[in-house]
Amino acid sequence: MENVTIQFSEKELHEVMNAFNTIRHFFGKAISPNELYQERFLTGLMQAREEVETGQVEEVMTFDEFIS
Repeated sequence: MENVTIQFSEKELHEVMNAFNTIRHFFGKAISPNELYQERFLTGLMQAREEVETGQVEEVMTFDEFIS
């Protein structure tokens, strides 16, 4: 597969995330997460949720902080 570089603004990123959340919400009403995702993903999701609940995460305010 060829590597592709994509650049977009913060506004565009926000729009993409809103679209993703709309689609996720739609599918969440109709399909169980167990049918959408592989077991490995669900395990990672549960671990991430546990880390958030126990305060093992750092809040980031910018995309640069997120990727560093």
